[in-house]
Amino acid sequence: MTGQRFHWTLMVSAAAILGLAGVRSDAPREGGQETRYAREGRFFVREIAGVIPSGSPRIRIETDLGAVSVRGGSEPNVRYRIRVRVAGDDDTDARRQADGLAVSASRAGDLLLFRGQAAGLEAERNLRIEFEITVPPNSPRLEVTTGAGDVQVTGVGGTVSLESRGGSIVARDIGGALEAETRGGNIEIGRAGAGLRLITAGGSVRVESAGGDVHAQTSGGEVAIARASGAVQVESGGGGVRIDSTTGDVVVATNGGNITLGEIGGAVTAATGGGSIRVRSAGGGVSCQTAAGPIVLNGIDGPVRAVTSAGSIRADITAFPAGPRTGGSDLQTFMGDVVVSLPEGLPVTIRALVDNAAGGRIRSEFPLRFTRDSEGGGATEIAEGDIGGGGSVLKIRTLGGNIVILKARATKREN
Repeated sequence: MTGQRFHWTLMVSAAAILGLAGVRSDAPREGGQETRYAREGRFFVREIAGVIPSGSPRIRIETDLGAVSVRGGSEPNVRYRIRVRVAGDDDTDARRQADGLAVSASRAGDLLLFRGQAAGLEAERNLRIEFEITVPPNSPRLEVTTGAGDVQVTGVGGTVSLESRGGSIVARDIGGALEAETRGGNIEIGRAGAGLRLITAGGSVRVESAGGDVHAQTSGGEVAIARASGAVQVESGGGGVRIDSTTGDVVVATNGGNITLGEIGGAVTAATGGGSIRVRSAGGGVSCQTAAGPIVLNGIDGPVRAVTSAGSIRADITAFPAGPRTGGSDLQTFMGDVVVSLPEGLPVTIRALVDNAAGGRIRSEFPLRFTRDSEGGGATEIAEGDIGGGGSVLKIRTLGGNIVILKARATKREN
């Protein structure tokens, strides 16, 4: 049927509805469709089902309301079942409301379009609608948009775009790239073969596996990503962020929540308005900041910048980039201790400073030059020196806490 155009609107003949309680059980013939009416307990049900010989088309589902479920099948046809339910004892009134959703489909070239259009606000308030569609597993593209309802997609081989104005989104075993956006629900992704772009206005985001870059954004929920083959960017208006593993760079920003990162292949940029920051390992350095909370950095290859207004800092630095003794790394806390671990032969120049050092001091397992200035009733302790012949500058500073500089040992990493 490729290249042909057709359009059909699902209608019901008088013969098909002679008995409202009766149900036609005939399976839809290939290329045809059937509509039936029935009562199921307190619900009056209108069900529309059919089969469309389709090859492997692009498929789009647009509905004013209703939950949508799409799964990849084992045949080249599209099978559909659409159920409209209305609660009430009056069959005549219930049928009128059930018919308030007009369902149609059209095809132009390789695009197959399903539409569900509600007659008005009354229909939107009273109807419960479910779209169940089985598509060819190698369908190149699937698009779903619903005005109010959950979306669930499983086993689709191509690219997928999903949108709901008021429901959750679940997608598993997606072969291509995936975009998902909802204004009021959670997003849960199983496995995707390519990159992800995920946006929710009021829910959490969870990802099991992505075969490319991931962009996740939520106005007020947690984000958890298990694995990603690429870069990851996360924005949260107020929730914690956890990323277990990714091969690329990571950029995370949240207005209030903990940030927990596992094995990161590239560089890390992380900021939170109030919470801890923890990194198990990073292959390209770390730049992080929190308004209130501890920072724990382990196995960091590259420069480190860590700032917290109220909390301790612990950094296990394994390597620095080669270059002149400018720039480098900077660790600062206003209320807390700083503990740094460095390999014994790492070329680095250390400049450590404790302001108001009445109770805070500097302790180092490396030989450094110590000076102490007393001024205005306070005291400042400074320690400087080169390790491994000197190299990139590592600045360490705390206001009233302690600074401890250790030689790296084979210890269990914290996270």
